[in-house]
Amino acid sequence: MNGLLLINKPQGLTSHDVVSRVRRILHTKEVGHSGTLDPLATGLMVLLIGEATKLSSYVTEGDKSYKVGVKLGVTTDTLDVTGSVLAEKTVQQNINEINETALNIKGEFELPIPMFSAKKIDGKKLYEYAREGEVIAQPKKIMKFWNVELCEEKLQFSLHCSKGSFIRSWVELLGQQLGCGATMQSLERTSSHQFSLKDAVTLEQLESIPAQEVSNRLIPLDRALKGVKSIRVSGQDATLMKNGQISHPLRTQLITRFNPDHDEIIQILPEEKGKLLALIGLEKGQGFKIKRVFNC
Repeated sequence: MNGLLLINKPQGLTSHDVVSRVRRILHTKEVGHSGTLDPLATGLMVLLIGEATKLSSYVTEGDKSYKVGVKLGVTTDTLDVTGSVLAEKTVQQNINEINETALNIKGEFELPIPMFSAKKIDGKKLYEYAREGEVIAQPKKIMKFWNVELCEEKLQFSLHCSKGSFIRSWVELLGQQLGCGATMQSLERTSSHQFSLKDAVTLEQLESIPAQEVSNRLIPLDRALKGVKSIRVSGQDATLMKNGQISHPLRTQLITRFNPDHDEIIQILPEEKGKLLALIGLEKGQGFKIKRVFNC
């Protein structure tokens, strides 16, 4: 059983809880995920099953989209409603002014990384510093937000963001611009990379699927990396690749297809649909190198 499984995460579970439950349902330890969601958050988790766990660093590279609920007039230490309240202020703006401000918070910003996050500094997670009361300089990073839109519910917005951006930081910025503070009330991930929440199953639905049909819910390995160039091989070329060797004919194809200015990797596919043989990249001064070999 190898492929990507799209799960609709419920509120209250950690990402580790979801992975553990899927391991029990599928009776396999080979389950990973491509992006953490906090217990407060719901929505799309892309799980990696079997040999797909080798794709982790590549599947996480894509942009993501969310639906976020905002609570104005309140600032918390975690930047969401699960934290301790630090300050409360009266909201002076009307709903139209609030919406207009929110819709204009798009583009690139250098923002502080939330202290209650898993980002590591000197080998230690930020939330560990925060919980221990250890004072450190709060790191910043470039975050990008776009396609900010109003949702039907009041003080709820949909938006896209680049890899590694924090929606809580966007909410904090909204509160600062309004002058009253803001904290995240709810969060739902609606897409990750090319994958959509509408194609995901709940844990309860997964449990109800007959074991022999679970594989039909998996996204095959050869469809996991949309937009990455591929070369299909057979015969001796495929045999050598399985043994970690690049045949001369394949190397010739790589030289023709690989664009160092745009391509990080190229995927090597076997004749059989749904499978993936290897990922190959170009290393400066060393030529083409096999990054991953898949045993399926």
